[in-house]
Amino acid sequence: MSMNFPLPSFYFRCKIKAMKLDRFLKKKELIELTRQLIQIPTENPPGNEKKAVLFLKPILSKMGFRVRTYLSPKGRYNLVAEKRWGKGGRTLLFNGHLDVVPSGDPSQWKYPPFSGKLSKGRIYGRGASDMKGGIASFIHAVSMVNRSNIDLGRGSLILHLVSDEESHGHQGMGFLAQRGRIKGDAAIVGEPTNLDLVIAQKGALWLKITTFGKSAHGSRPSQGINAIEKMMKLMERLNAIPFDKEHPLLGRPTINIGKILGGSKINMVPDRCEIEVDRRLLPNETKKEALKEIQTTIDSIQTKDPLFKYLIEEIDYAEPSEIHPDEEIAQIGLEVAEGVLGEKPRVRGFSGFTDGRFYVNQFKIPTLIFGPGETDQSHTTDESIEGDALIKAAQIYARIVLKFFDGDERFTNHKS
Repeated sequence: MSMNFPLPSFYFRCKIKAMKLDRFLKKKELIELTRQLIQIPTENPPGNEKKAVLFLKPILSKMGFRVRTYLSPKGRYNLVAEKRWGKGGRTLLFNGHLDVVPSGDPSQWKYPPFSGKLSKGRIYGRGASDMKGGIASFIHAVSMVNRSNIDLGRGSLILHLVSDEESHGHQGMGFLAQRGRIKGDAAIVGEPTNLDLVIAQKGALWLKITTFGKSAHGSRPSQGINAIEKMMKLMERLNAIPFDKEHPLLGRPTINIGKILGGSKINMVPDRCEIEVDRRLLPNETKKEALKEIQTTIDSIQTKDPLFKYLIEEIDYAEPSEIHPDEEIAQIGLEVAEGVLGEKPRVRGFSGFTDGRFYVNQFKIPTLIFGPGETDQSHTTDESIEGDALIKAAQIYARIVLKFFDGDERFTNHKS
């Protein structure tokens, strides 16, 4: 037996209001905000987010946000801004990082890396894609909602515009998380996803492994123990680890030996060699499992070579995270993005890690990673972003805000 129910009134309200929003999109204003953010150098290291925070603070205050700044133990600036509609209701969080990776040699760039140059519809500069474009698009989306005078009922929108994401976020989102005041019903992280919906991300375990040998004269290598040769055995074994686990959106785990340092002089047998290892984890893996896997590899070497001496040190760790595709924020994103783009966006995973992991793992807040900019533009020379992508992102963000708060009636008054 099938039953047909009329569409609820909020469905039509959302559709009409979404159409109204586009009238308040100011393309030149959005482009200029993106350019201005790029023009503030916030390279990490050392991390100069203060000027970006001071630039954004009056803009957000004028938009009706209550803005606070928080300095991390190392003096890094983080901005938390809250805008309320009515009393009570749900809370939506938005996360964006203000720091960018170093620009490198400016002479290698087509345009100066902090010029924010607009050319043929693209904006060039360090951080254009990763992720000042996403921050500008979301701020503009909120201004669209403000100018429309659409009644969102009740609820609050909180922005976390943070430092240090490019160095694992310890002084940024990690610092705010330690304060324990992160509350919300859903979150959006505006990283560049090419307007795809990202619901899963890998974690990263960074290790330094040292092998030890015995110095001797280079002309008498048999009298020493070559630490580099010991390390060569280990590197071969590490790269041969079989990864059996697989994730539908993330594929298999990976391991990369990204740095090596060994020896002190050409005519000496090296007594020390170091490597730095990047092990990427799936959401169904733990750090303990990854460490055990590496330890088992080393044990197998020591069984055959009792002179193999080593030390493992943890450099840093970012846990993996994922949400179910049926989470409300993912479904809202899917529906809204399809309406703007004219086709369903891809739902996929991220091989890297973002600040989204703090919301999902520590605070159990369903988090969607979504933003303008191509992922492969991040950290590149001549980094850039399409103006059209910024515009579409702003339209989608504005509709997500509208649907999230307007839909509150659906989730409080229409439950059976």
